[in-house]
Amino acid sequence: MVNRSFAVHGTLQICIETNLMVIRARGPANTEMVLQYQREVNEYRQQLCNKPWASLTVLSGEPLLPPEASGMLVESIKQAENMNLVATAVVFDDVQYKAVSEQFWEGIYQRTTLKHAFFDDEQKAKAWLQKEIAKNQA
Repeated sequence: MVNRSFAVHGTLQICIETNLMVIRARGPANTEMVLQYQREVNEYRQQLCNKPWASLTVLSGEPLLPPEASGMLVESIKQAENMNLVATAVVFDDVQYKAVSEQFWEGIYQRTTLKHAFFDDEQKAKAWLQKEIAKNQA
């Protein structure tokens, strides 16, 4: 566990749209932001976990994390998979260094078994997620 007290860097908003958790985050973020995310996200997961659901993550700014925070996020994603999370779509919105950001996040998702994809458009991302949820409901 992290044993220090730094201010949270970055911003985070989470909401639910039907069977979709929408996470909007602006970086750069730090380990404290991931700790805040872990605290906040559980209440939303509890609302969704009775059936297959998906997440839409919209990242802006510099959406990179320190190594310790990346590892914590991997574990958090694995927990969500055990709570019926079937897919996640990542949209980069107003991101600096998009190629670097996509490579960074691909590395995080590759450490899980979660189906994921990257999009430039929220509507296309949501359409893909709804198809993935439907596949898992059959």
